Amino acid sequence: MHTHSDRSRESKIPGRLLLSLAKQNGLQGIGICEQDAFPDETLYAHAAKLRLRLALGIEFSCKDSQIIGFGMDFSYTQRKALEKHFALIKKQMDEIVSLFVDRLHVWDSTVNLERVAAFAGKAPHPTFVLQYLVQERRMFPSLLNALQFIADENLDRDMSLADPFHPVEVVDLIHRAGGIAIWAHPMMTPLERQQPLMAKLVAADLDAVEVVYPYRENGYFGTESNEVLQARTLSLTKNVEILFSGGSDCKYPVSPFDGLRPMLPGEYGITSQEADLFGSVFQ
Repeated sequence: MHTHSDRSRESKIPGRLLLSLAKQNGLQGIGICEQDAFPDETLYAHAAKLRLRLALGIEFSCKDSQIIGFGMDFSYTQRKALEKHFALIKKQMDEIVSLFVDRLHVWDSTVNLERVAAFAGKAPHPTFVLQYLVQERRMFPSLLNALQFIADENLDRDMSLADPFHPVEVVDLIHRAGGIAIWAHPMMTPLERQQPLMAKLVAADLDAVEVVYPYRENGYFGTESNEVLQARTLSLTKNVEILFSGGSDCKYPVSPFDGLRPMLPGEYGITSQEADLFGSVFQ
């Protein structure tokens, strides 16, 4: 329930190919949630041809967190407001990437925005900048090494989105649009804010928490294993009646931070029985 097509800035794979890849990988269903972008609803017809259950949604960038919404039916006013918000995020991301590349240019004069964009094949995300350094320039053996260098040199300072949504605000928006809200990869939220945010989200009737998730492969900066982080996520849900979600955060063919082989849809996820608990979000 957590994959991305090329409508997301960090992914390159067209939606129809992602569905075919999911089918080839033996999945019965898949959830595609685009990063601050509306999904391609024509994919429902292609999924039906493949006899693949499909849920389409949005992964909203929020303050210190990400919230995924599935099964939403926005009003005209809601959609127009979101289109404006997503356009603002795109503009900010373009500025962040430009700033990031300028800082890296000081270390390697061959690194420039044109080359990074050509490598990405689209408007680049900071992840593609790191990919360029590792795969094209061979400056680092892995994305984690590149990420460590960026942190050590403080090259990622002042690179967060301005005025993001509050996660509780997004949960309310998703519910008003008739959807379900999932807190994605909670352990990516700063440790001291996890419990307070969980309490606020539960009070807002959060529907699910993403428990099964490959943190190491997706740039988690600590030393804990995926299993330890998943156990900590479960501890957040103690004494709370809430659904469990999961997914790989697949951005095929982009390789993960911890390793070189691209993540495939279905490598991390939930069972078909668990998916049934999410009701009509799958078609």
